[in-house]
Amino acid sequence: MNAHAILHVYAFELKAQLRSFLIGTATLLAVAILLLAGAYPIYRDSKSSVEQVIDGFPPQFAALFGVNDDVFSFGGFYRFSSLYLMLTMAIMACAWGLAVLGREKRAKATDFLFVMPMPRGAVYAAKLAAGLTMVAVAGLAFLATAAAVYTRFRDDPTATAIALPRLLLAASSLFGVGVLFLAFGALAAVLLRRIRSVSGIATTFGIFGFMLVSLPEMTGESKYRIVSPFTWFNVSEALDYGRYEAGYLMLAAAVALVCLAAGAAVYVRGEVRAE
Repeated sequence: MNAHAILHVYAFELKAQLRSFLIGTATLLAVAILLLAGAYPIYRDSKSSVEQVIDGFPPQFAALFGVNDDVFSFGGFYRFSSLYLMLTMAIMACAWGLAVLGREKRAKATDFLFVMPMPRGAVYAAKLAAGLTMVAVAGLAFLATAAAVYTRFRDDPTATAIALPRLLLAASSLFGVGVLFLAFGALAAVLLRRIRSVSGIATTFGIFGFMLVSLPEMTGESKYRIVSPFTWFNVSEALDYGRYEAGYLMLAAAVALVCLAAGAAVYVRGEVRAE
């Protein structure tokens, strides 16, 4: 196996996705700053007015958008914000998975894969490594941003009550969401006959994951968490107890591995349908 060829594919995908990566990461950081550094102080300082608005929300609406009386503390507002941060990461990561694994299909150049001087399994691994690299770098940038925003609220007792390591642990949920939705995008890329719009498909995946969060909230049944990927990374558990729920982490890992393995199996067999 030609290691140089593998590195070439890896570097090519990173370069090809650089613009998308920069825009996506900038969007993620902008959402984080706008919510945590911009919106939180407004909510905190206008508590009575915001409470009146929240009280007027139908329970289903509040459950869908993660609104509750806890948004007036830093930890509570981070829990509220985490849904939108996860949504942003999910869309980005799914788009990267679709883009890197579906590049030849979108360009109607799938025959090119058969003449590359390396096994198809190695091509898949190199492309997947590029996607994972983007998820990792975006996640690290988000951790740095979350830590920087946290330092702005040293005079806020609800913020200082949360140790920085716990906040960073909660923020690390975006790594899990990113890997999971990258796997969804990778599997979709090899299974779909045509990929007409990477952004459209990725947005559909992300919004569907976001909407599933409301199932446990509206029904009061925790069993529905099993079909709600965002809830597998319990931010409240990380903030309050400094840990994640092992069972749900194992579920997330299993689902991601199954998706990636299934995608690899189809990709390696070369089951590319004629365009």
